[in-house]
Amino acid sequence: MTTGSYARYLAAKKTVDDRAINRHVLGELRRLMPAAEPRILEVGAGLGTMVARLLEWRVISAGEYTVLDVDRQLLDDCRGWLSGWASERGLSVEQLGDGVRLGDVRVRLVEAEIGDYVGGGQHGVGGSHVAGGNHGAGSDGALADVLIANAVLDLVDVPTALPGLLRLLAPAGLYWFTINYDGETIFQPDHPLDDEIMRAYHRDMDERVRYGRPAGESRTGRHLFGHLRTVGAPPLASGPSDWVVHAGPDGTYPDDEAYVVDQVLTTIQHALKDRVDATDLAEWAGARRSQLATGELVYIAHQLDVAGRIMQPPS
Repeated sequence: MTTGSYARYLAAKKTVDDRAINRHVLGELRRLMPAAEPRILEVGAGLGTMVARLLEWRVISAGEYTVLDVDRQLLDDCRGWLSGWASERGLSVEQLGDGVRLGDVRVRLVEAEIGDYVGGGQHGVGGSHVAGGNHGAGSDGALADVLIANAVLDLVDVPTALPGLLRLLAPAGLYWFTINYDGETIFQPDHPLDDEIMRAYHRDMDERVRYGRPAGESRTGRHLFGHLRTVGAPPLASGPSDWVVHAGPDGTYPDDEAYVVDQVLTTIQHALKDRVDATDLAEWAGARRSQLATGELVYIAHQLDVAGRIMQPPS
């Protein structure tokens, strides 16, 4: 997926995530959110839709929010997307050297791969160096009060990454990990090749490597409970956050959500090009796209959200 198509995918996915995010877990985050101006760090933040969501849902109204992503162009797109989103809603927008201020929330844009950021050597997109070492979100080198990862942890090796990520939090800091894939992708109506395709897709997730590191697995959601207990930060709240996309009575999908499903199909095709017979894969994907074009296709992905806090950084 090119950066341009990925930016469109992330923008289109916002309404899907909006519906999916578990409100019970969100309520726990809202209850525990610091009353003053929190320092928030979101890893793998992409286009910045979570910043908009938390402002829109009045979970935050002030503070400093660090958007971390490995893709510099995507971070540039984030600046523009957030500025447009805020302007449309009457929020003041101020362009900063390392980000943008939306009302009373300063958004910092930091380009880094998650593993490298945890290990130090972070740089702001505007060219300014972010204080080295494990300094979390604060421009003054302070640790983060809140750590967010949305649809990200199933793309990293959680047992390896989690201790370092939680060390970016101040004592009693909060984590909110949302849209963690948990081993079930469903398309309706049924297709004779579904089981074969999904087994191969999950196997690809389990064997994936990025930046020379293991990169996620197909049952991240359920395994998070054990991983968080191991590092001494068991969840305080949890719940399902399933994606469900279907057409309305008129046969059209809401907003740009047909594009989301199309990109999921493209991702599956790319992942399985060397794992599944080419003729079978083309037949399956072609049937699914035909159903998408007529509004018949339903897409469901099972995921889990968790929220909690740490009392001291993991050793």
